[in-house]
Amino acid sequence: MKYNNNFDVPKIVIVGHVDHGKSSFIGRLLYDIGEIQVEKYRELKKASKKRGVEFEFAFLLDALQDERDQGITIDTTRIFFKTKKRKYVFIDAPGHKEFLRNMVTGAASADIAILIVDVSDGIQQQTKKHSYLLKLLGFEKVITIYNKMDKVDYDESKFLNIKSKLEKFLSKIGIESYSSIPISSRKGDNIVSLSKKTEWYKGVPFVKVLDDCKIQGHDKSEFIRFPVQDIYKLGDKRIIVGRIESGKIKKGTKLIFLPSNENVSVKTLEVWPKAKKKYEVGDCIGITLSDQIFVDKGNMASDIMNPPKLTNRFESKVFWLSKKKISFNKKYLMKINTGEYEVSINQIKKIIDVESLTEKKKLNVEKNDICELVIHSSELIPMDDYSFNKSTSRFCLLDETEIVAGGIVDIRNYPDQREYRDILKQNIVPENYAISEIDRSIKFNHRPGIVWLTGLSGAGKTTIAKNVEKRLFQKNINVFSLDGDNLRIGLNKNLDFSPEDRTENIRRTAEVANLFTKAGFIVLVSLISPYRSERKKARDIRPEIFREIYIEAPLEVCSKRDVKGLYAKAIKGEIKNFTGISSPYEPPEMPHLIINTTKSSVEESVKKLEKYILKEFSF
Repeated sequence: MKYNNNFDVPKIVIVGHVDHGKSSFIGRLLYDIGEIQVEKYRELKKASKKRGVEFEFAFLLDALQDERDQGITIDTTRIFFKTKKRKYVFIDAPGHKEFLRNMVTGAASADIAILIVDVSDGIQQQTKKHSYLLKLLGFEKVITIYNKMDKVDYDESKFLNIKSKLEKFLSKIGIESYSSIPISSRKGDNIVSLSKKTEWYKGVPFVKVLDDCKIQGHDKSEFIRFPVQDIYKLGDKRIIVGRIESGKIKKGTKLIFLPSNENVSVKTLEVWPKAKKKYEVGDCIGITLSDQIFVDKGNMASDIMNPPKLTNRFESKVFWLSKKKISFNKKYLMKINTGEYEVSINQIKKIIDVESLTEKKKLNVEKNDICELVIHSSELIPMDDYSFNKSTSRFCLLDETEIVAGGIVDIRNYPDQREYRDILKQNIVPENYAISEIDRSIKFNHRPGIVWLTGLSGAGKTTIAKNVEKRLFQKNINVFSLDGDNLRIGLNKNLDFSPEDRTENIRRTAEVANLFTKAGFIVLVSLISPYRSERKKARDIRPEIFREIYIEAPLEVCSKRDVKGLYAKAIKGEIKNFTGISSPYEPPEMPHLIINTTKSSVEESVKKLEKYILKEFSF
């Protein structure tokens, strides 16, 4: 068997209750297959004796002294090893309940799952929770190993009793045991070779099971799923990069990009150091397109005939990781594939008691609970149902910077909203303008454009925009300035400063700016527009003529300027959701132009922006 890339090296996650012997098992395995030097083994054994503690094979893995003292593994580690058949990498997921967050991080990318149970201790609640979590992460089969058989004198009946109970539980949650192996990490029984102490065991040793195990962590669907990770410019090329989650891509492959719904073909494959004729699941590639369409990070490319659904409402099975209670009035950040979306939790449908697998009566989600939620997004998200494609249906929720939940998507009962959007488009037929945009550009001797000035209140956006507007007008440029405060007097007077209304404020402003461009104007937009996601939406309306300008000034400088007295009111609590005080501001990551108003005078700043606009939009 030949392995050509990282996907060819199966990733293994091993889970189980604390003290059930995960680290000891891995240490023993590595030693028995010759991955650990005998000298190292002897050194640690000697050190253990000197310290007055019994040697444990877990010591071979523990890099930190405090981990040895505690007897538990605190963080995920990646351990590479190889058998006679192939290479592997272990993701050692911690078992202690306080470290479940690390487990999610580790197991989410794994190909093979191992569940370990201490025969002498039996099935614990944590064992059941970990099993359920593996199910949520896409595993339908696991290898179960029953450790510490030496502690029960290799009693077959005790093994069969625990095995029967665990398999019954796994069956209820939809997981099949690929193989059940009685082992002893301490003595090395049934890990690399069969043990005479368990002559009643008619199976094969663990290594043989592992080598024969079918990789199931990635979806092998023929349908293409290519989430866009980033876009790079190399000379004249615009290279779209990402990893193929399912299907195959080659030169000429026809794709549909979502959510834009635009069809295009693959022009070239860009892979270093040497390109192949086609690429498949697990390959990280770059592509160029036959037509220039706007593609952004988080978009999903798929085959035209079988794209994922577009929806803004879905159900999900979720593992709640936070001490924080679920809030229906809060915006969470949802990360799915390479996309990020603001979502809200609309409903708690049920909470599952892991012990009994029955529904809890109280709908009060606590840390480490498993629940079913209804989630809503303000924008359409391309996604697959978990039953269709496991690779593209996993997600996590963040509350600010904290990962609060991980889960899978269930959209079986939700329609593809692309259909409704298409019906709407069919019934709305925009009128052609009497005068084309090109004709206006020729007459005014410049192209239309949207120049979007973003920055904190007091940074200088309005001042710069007004002065640039005057200077451009004097040069016969068709120019108009849209200021946030002016818009809120009329068009947007029904909107407040809540996150939802701010989103709508930006959307309306962007649409108005777009109408002005149809009339041949260069539009100067002065809005704080604090969130990158909302500025992205504004850009997506006319990406080819949209320019993001960051008017940069530190908060302390803006606060001192405080021309309108807003900061003083915000600090006193008289103004809620004020950017920089009680609401965040996200600076642009890649603005077209940065103007720092603490380093440049008003005159210098105005000249800098004027020069940029003339360069970008003049014929």
